[in-house]
Amino acid sequence: MPSFYRASSGAEIDLLLELPGRRKPWAIEIKRGLAPKVERGFHAACEVVRPERRRVVYGGRERFAIAEGVEAVPLIDPCEEIAAA
Repeated sequence: MPSFYRASSGAEIDLLLELPGRRKPWAIEIKRGLAPKVERGFHAACEVVRPERRRVVYGGRERFAIAEGVEAVPLIDPCEEIAAA
């Protein structure tokens, strides 16, 4: 089930995916540019939500770590991960 998370403190996650058979949701942030960054609000929201996976979908083609436990990925990657889950 897709949803989002936003707290009055400014902590937010663009997309939370609760997948069947998974105990924890996946946190997905969406960025337009080719040099994605996550803001403090994303990290704060993840501390509350405790997602299984933390992904930043962006317009590039490479997959790389942008912070501890957070990967930047092209759109097709999480689509394939979701299909496999």
